Amino acid sequence: SRLADRTTRHGLIAAACGTIAATMVAFWWLYSFPWEWVRVLFYVWVSIVYVALVSQFWSFANHLLDPRQAKRLFGVIGAGGLLGAVAGGQVARLAAVSVGTRGSLLAAAAILIAAVGLVLWAARHHGGAAPAVAAAPAPGERLERARGGLAVIRGSRHLQAITLIMVLTVMVAQVVDLQFNWAVERATSTLEQRTAFFGNFFTVMGVSAFLFQMLFTARIHRALGVGFALRVLPTTMGVGTVALFAAATASPALLLSAAFVLKVGENGLRHSLDQATRELLFLPVPGALRMKAKAFIDVFVQRGAKGLIALLLLPVTFGLFSPVQAGWLSVVLIVLWLAAGGWAYREYISSFRAGLKRRTVDTVMPVDLADARTLEILVEALGSADARQVLHSLDILAANGRGRLVPPMLLYHDLPEVRRRTLEVLAASRRRDAVPLVERCLGDPEPEVRAVAARALAQLEARGLAELMRPHLRDPDPRVRAAAVTCLAEADLPADREAAAAALEGLLSDADAGARREAAKALGALPEPRFQPELMQLLYDRDPAVVREGVAAVQRRPRRDGSPTLYVPTLVSLLRDRRLKHDAREALVTLGPGAVPLLGRFLEDPREDLWVRRALPKTLARIGGTDAARVLLEALERRDDAFLVRKLVEALPALPEADRRHLARGRIAEQLRREAQGWALAFTRLVSLGLEQRGTLQGPVVQWLGTDPGPELVEQLLAERLEEHLGNLFGLLAVHHPAAPMRGAHRSLVSGQARLRSHALEYLDNTLAGEERRWTFAVIDDCPVDEKLRRLEKLFGARPLGRARTLAGAIEGGSGEGVEARDLAVLALYAAHIWGLRELLGAIRDLAREGRDPMLAETASWVEQRLSAR
Repeated sequence: SRLADRTTRHGLIAAACGTIAATMVAFWWLYSFPWEWVRVLFYVWVSIVYVALVSQFWSFANHLLDPRQAKRLFGVIGAGGLLGAVAGGQVARLAAVSVGTRGSLLAAAAILIAAVGLVLWAARHHGGAAPAVAAAPAPGERLERARGGLAVIRGSRHLQAITLIMVLTVMVAQVVDLQFNWAVERATSTLEQRTAFFGNFFTVMGVSAFLFQMLFTARIHRALGVGFALRVLPTTMGVGTVALFAAATASPALLLSAAFVLKVGENGLRHSLDQATRELLFLPVPGALRMKAKAFIDVFVQRGAKGLIALLLLPVTFGLFSPVQAGWLSVVLIVLWLAAGGWAYREYISSFRAGLKRRTVDTVMPVDLADARTLEILVEALGSADARQVLHSLDILAANGRGRLVPPMLLYHDLPEVRRRTLEVLAASRRRDAVPLVERCLGDPEPEVRAVAARALAQLEARGLAELMRPHLRDPDPRVRAAAVTCLAEADLPADREAAAAALEGLLSDADAGARREAAKALGALPEPRFQPELMQLLYDRDPAVVREGVAAVQRRPRRDGSPTLYVPTLVSLLRDRRLKHDAREALVTLGPGAVPLLGRFLEDPREDLWVRRALPKTLARIGGTDAARVLLEALERRDDAFLVRKLVEALPALPEADRRHLARGRIAEQLRREAQGWALAFTRLVSLGLEQRGTLQGPVVQWLGTDPGPELVEQLLAERLEEHLGNLFGLLAVHHPAAPMRGAHRSLVSGQARLRSHALEYLDNTLAGEERRWTFAVIDDCPVDEKLRRLEKLFGARPLGRARTLAGAIEGGSGEGVEARDLAVLALYAAHIWGLRELLGAIRDLAREGRDPMLAETASWVEQRLSAR
């Protein structure tokens, strides 16, 4: 494995063939001596190098061929392997007759040297490395996959059934091999006779397997299904074993013939029908899991099964019972094999149905979909209510050349993706019977479906697309006209392009909003930068439905042709319209990182509509990227609107984790400090207004006691701000910490349950460190109010000032900028009126005279009159 990771595949396989050829020559020399250990060494060595050569060959084939070539050629290559067994058998027989069995080792060495030349020739004429998708895994990677395969098999009953079948197949094959070798040894007297016999046997076995593969395998799968195919080999083995019993009992002279037929049946069927059937069983398994499972079965299961049956056959070695009697072990294993085959087939059907629902069945497989039951399931899935299952079945049928099984009635399906994919499959399958339904799709509500329908119609009728669509430019149905515009706007002839532009202009100027919507759909199907002014015109249409289609067209264009920023200002302006905000945001997200600088300018511009600015953080988070993260953090540091701050804090944890890692912890900690300071200011104001008389602090939030009178509006506002600052604080913590635990800790702290609060505090105490912990625990720590006030004064300089001074500060602050300051000042004015605080008349009179904010000035005048009257 390490050597394979350090060299080229063709170099490795050439070196391996050359090395093994040299060992064949070495064994030819060693066999000139009467040493017993040479035979044992040769047997073990050949068992190892045979597996290595076959594995390296398929790895080399995977390296040379891409998946489409592999699907087309691997069947032929496999058949070539069967023919190679025929030729090899005859080479061994002729070598034994002419130069003796020992001389056949030199013939084997010559064949391996010829293989070296073929490998180097193939590598030289290949002309470069194969595509990455086609490269087979290096042996070291294959070993790692095999190690992970055990967990995959343990988690799947389907794979467990396949593994059990493989174990039983190998075990029965080893018993049959033992019986066959024993029968040959009894019937022959010299080594040359045995070599000639084995040569003829491999010839007959190879021809039988080749003919069976060519003539019967696909027909059995197609007519009788996987379930029947799984039972053919064990049934054949069972019949052959019974025949061997009968020959040993009634006619020992027929013993070799019975063993011969049994071995030919076992080898021939195992390398043809049974191999193809096992590949079909893997069909429902996702590709990555299938590779791990197959690697585990190849590397461990097959070898382990051989070792296990070798232990079970030790009594034959020691003469406790004969090789014929070992057939009873075969009978037991065959019964288990048949039961395992039934189990595997049931799991195969179940897994196949589930895989179609989850879309985990590979659409391209190296085996044909010849199994009747598999096709039945696929066709049934086309009528499923689950659109994903329908689409996956369409992909599998199309990829395996079974598109003619797709019913054209799927063109009536509710989902546009299903209609579009069905049109593609019908066109590829030359389904001329579907032409009327394809023509109907020219008026489909979705422009992508119309475009595919036009191409499919041209393909089915063997006519040019422009010739087919010209008459439809004058169709009374605007949907059909729009489809014709889509097809002809990029036509080769200038006359066709001019006619399409004129038809589009007619749709755009139509008084019917439906026609303008179809024009928008057509524009969405056309590439950038064609018809940009016309598309911008639709974004300002008086009908919201037309604007929505225009936004959808903008969204489709960048997804296909890049990210033009021309549309950004218009889309940003649409964010203020609640009916169009979601569509505009999706279109901006589609524009991608190229739109981030412009969005950042709109976000930082205080003259921009406030609701537009509040909608931008989520948009930037959806786009993602380090630039978006930087823009969001810089906007948060300006903090010119509390609602915007909340939206920014919600957006930062929504960024991809890779982008959040670029946000400096120090800058996030500074925002944490500001949120904690805001909480401290709101809390000390509440205490100044008499919190202990009407409420209590439970964790970091206020719980009102239900006294009469209850809390005033200004107190309720301050309590809400406590919760807002707390929410922002935990949103900032989620930037560099797992979001779900932070949300859970936040919920626990505000739950009102002491036990949950203590758990949350313990988690945060062990999670946070440094300044994060310092600012957070200043807010959330469960301690008496007096102690919390001392800590807040020490950290933030916030302390209670008394009711009058607190309200006076809020009233005086109302003359500044900001909606939050104004709201607090209005409610402070009202509280001064309720509590009759005449000492505030000076500040109230100044605010009334200033008149900067009409609402604030009017409220101050009203309160001044009431207090003066008292």
